[in-house]
Amino acid sequence: MKSLGTIILLIITFQGMAQTGQLAGKIIAEGNSVPFANIYIENLNLGTTADEDGNFLLKNLPAGNHTIQVSAIGYRKLTREIIIVEEQTKTQLVELEESSSELDEVIIVDTQTGLTRRTPYNVSSISMQGIENKGNPNGMMGNLREVPGVYGAEFGQGIVKPFIRGLGFSRVVTIYQGNKLENHQWGADHGLGINDLGIKRVQVIKGPASVLYGSGALGGVLLTQAHEYYKNSTKISGNIGTTFNSVSNGIRTYASAGKSFENGIFIATDLAFENHADYNNGDDRIIGNSRFNTKTLRLHTGIEKENFQNKLSFSFNDQNLGIILDEEMQDSQSIVTTRNDREMQLPFQEVKDYLLSYNQTTQHENYETSIHLSYHSNNRKEIELDFNLVDLGLQQNHTFFNARISLPNGKIKHSLGAQGSFVKTKNIKNSQEFLIPDADVFESGIYYLANLDIDSWFFQGALRYDYREVTADASSPELITDEFILPGNPENRKLSRNFNGFTGSMGATKKFNERNQLKLNFSTGFRAPDLAELFSNGPHPGTSRFEKGNDQFGREQSIQFDASYTYRKHRFKGTFSAFSSRVNNYIFFTATDEALPEENLEVWSYLQTDANLYGFEFELEHSWLNQQRLETKFSGTIVRAEDLKNNRNLSFIPPDNFNMEVGYFGLNDRSLYVFSKLRIINDQDRAGLNEETTPGYSLLNLGITKKFNLAGNQLETGMTVYNSLNKTYVDHMSILRAFNVSSPGRNVMLNVKYNF
Repeated sequence: MKSLGTIILLIITFQGMAQTGQLAGKIIAEGNSVPFANIYIENLNLGTTADEDGNFLLKNLPAGNHTIQVSAIGYRKLTREIIIVEEQTKTQLVELEESSSELDEVIIVDTQTGLTRRTPYNVSSISMQGIENKGNPNGMMGNLREVPGVYGAEFGQGIVKPFIRGLGFSRVVTIYQGNKLENHQWGADHGLGINDLGIKRVQVIKGPASVLYGSGALGGVLLTQAHEYYKNSTKISGNIGTTFNSVSNGIRTYASAGKSFENGIFIATDLAFENHADYNNGDDRIIGNSRFNTKTLRLHTGIEKENFQNKLSFSFNDQNLGIILDEEMQDSQSIVTTRNDREMQLPFQEVKDYLLSYNQTTQHENYETSIHLSYHSNNRKEIELDFNLVDLGLQQNHTFFNARISLPNGKIKHSLGAQGSFVKTKNIKNSQEFLIPDADVFESGIYYLANLDIDSWFFQGALRYDYREVTADASSPELITDEFILPGNPENRKLSRNFNGFTGSMGATKKFNERNQLKLNFSTGFRAPDLAELFSNGPHPGTSRFEKGNDQFGREQSIQFDASYTYRKHRFKGTFSAFSSRVNNYIFFTATDEALPEENLEVWSYLQTDANLYGFEFELEHSWLNQQRLETKFSGTIVRAEDLKNNRNLSFIPPDNFNMEVGYFGLNDRSLYVFSKLRIINDQDRAGLNEETTPGYSLLNLGITKKFNLAGNQLETGMTVYNSLNKTYVDHMSILRAFNVSSPGRNVMLNVKYNF
C-alpha cells in the first residue's frame, strides 16, 4: 500500500508539471440554454456538469487532442473532437438536438457480427467502469447479477457461473477479446475464468443467439467490450488503483496505461494482482478453503485509421482457487486454518489461460469487413491429495476464427459470415484420475443476416448452418492403464460423433413514436452435447461422484418467442419483456440409485428430456429533483421451467429476484454519489429432481463515491458495504447448497483509483 501511494504521488507530481489548458463553453438547443448537461472527456475519465444557464468550465486539461461527449435528458448525445492548447482557454458552443428518446440511436453491440442496438434481440448493457464496480470478489459476475434475467451459480467467492433466463453452463457463450471462450464451462466448479480488467462494458444478449454465435448460445451471450481510452490519447494515460475487501481480507491492485501516436498506432497494457483469504459468513464463521488468488496481464497494439482498424491482444490469467469441501460446515471436518492465511491448501484448482487474438475491421464505400483470429490455451489442474500430484488435469487448446462481410447500402442490408473452431483436449500426463477422454472437436458454420428499414419498422432475419464433429480418443497409455472405457468399447479406443443442422431468427422493432418501442423476435438455438455429457466415465475430484455420460445424445434445439416493450418520457424509462422457450433434448445431470461402495462414490448420470422455460423481466428508471440528482431503479425477473416428459420442475432454476436502487448526487459537479441497493430473493419452492426448496433472503448494500480533480487528473474513491445487515444465507444456485455452505457475510469494500 505504501508503494502504491508513492507511485500515485509521483504520477500526480509529474502530471502537475505538464502543460495544460482549459475548456469553456455553453450548451444550447434551438437557441435556448440546456441546463445541467453532462460533459465528459473519455480518454481522461474527467467530466463536469453545466450550470442552470448551460455554461461549463474544465480546468487543467493536458494539451493535445481529446474527444468530448455531451449528453442531457431529452437530447441526443453529441460527440466532438477538440484540441487543447497549453496555457489557453478553448471556447465551445455546443448545440444539441432535441429528442424525447434515443431509442433509434444505432449503437454497435458487437463489431464482429455487425449487431446494433436496433436488433430485435433483447439486449441489456452494464458498465464496468464505475469505482463502485471495481474489485468485487466475484469478479465480473458480481456486477452482472444486477442485469434483469442474469443470475450467478456460486462455488465460493471467485467461482461464479453465469445463468441467463434459467440456462447456464454450456448454454451461455462468453465473447472475450473477440474469442468465443472455451474453458471447460460445463463444470459446475469451473468459474467464468475472466475478470473485469480492461473491460469497459458488458452487453448481455438474452435468449437464443446461436444463429450468430454458434453452439452454446442457447440461453444467451455475454459480450465483453474493451476500454480503449488510449486510442484518443496522444500522451500516456490510464489508471492505477487498489481495492480492499474486509470479508476475506482481500486485496486487488491494478493498473492500465496506453497511448496512441500520430500515425494511428497505439499501445496499451493492463495488469492486476488479487489475493483473498477465507471469507466469513454472516455468523462470523470462517468458511475453510474459500481463499483464492489471481494474476492477470493484458497487452494491446494496433492501428486506428478512419477506414481501417486492427488490434492484436494478448492476455494471461493465472488463478489458484480453493475448493470448499462438502463437509465444511461440520466442525470436526472443517479445514479452516487462521483468519488471514492466504497459502493455498488442499484441495484447490490451478488454472492458467493464454489468449492471443487479432481483430480487424475495414470500411469501404460499398462494403464493410470484419476478421477475427484467436488462439486460446487453457491449462486446468485439480490438486486434491498431494501438492506434487495432479488428481485431474486437462489441457485445452482452441483455435477460433470469425469473418464477416456486410453490404450496408441499399434498402436491405446484407451480412454474410463464417465461423469455425478447433478444440483439442488432452488429459495431462501423470494425472491420478480421468473423467473424460482426450478429444478433438471441429466446428464450422456459415450465416446470413439481413436488415430492412421501412419507415418506423426495422426487420431482421438470419439463417445459419453448422456442422460439428467430436472424436474421443482413449488410446493414450494413461487412459489404457486407467481402464477408461468408451461407449461400446471400440477396438481402436476411438469414437466419433457428429452434429449438424440449421438455426434461424426473425424479428422486428417497431418505433411507434419518440416514446414507445416494441421488439418482437422468434429465434431458434442449438447446443451440441459437451465432452462430459457424451463421454464422462470416472470419478470427479473434489466431489463424491462417479459421473457417466451418454454418447447417443442428440443436440439440444430450442425455439423461443420474445417480446420487449420500452416506454421513455423525459426522466422515466421502463422496459418490460416476456419470453417462452421450448428446448428439445434438454440435458440434465442427476443422481442414480447406483453406488460404488468400495470407492465411496455415488453414481451420477446425464439424461435428456424436453423442457419448457418461460418468464418475465422488467426494469424501471426515473430521475428526480433539479439537475436529476436523485435516481431510482427497480428491476426484477421471474423464470419458470418444466420437465415436460416427467411432468415436474426442472432443477437448478433461479428463484424470483428483484433489485431496488436509490442514488443521489450530492454536489453540483456530481462528484459525490451516495447509493443504496436492495436485492430481494424469493423462496424457491418449485424444487426439481434431487432438490429441496430454499428459503429466500434480502441483501442491503450501501455505498458512497467521491471524485477529486488533481492537477488536471482525477482521483476516485469509494466505499461499498455489501450485505450490510450481515445476513447468513444459502442461495438456491449455490453449488454447495446441499451441504448448507453459507455465502459471505458483511463485506466493506474500499476503493481508490487514480486516472491520469
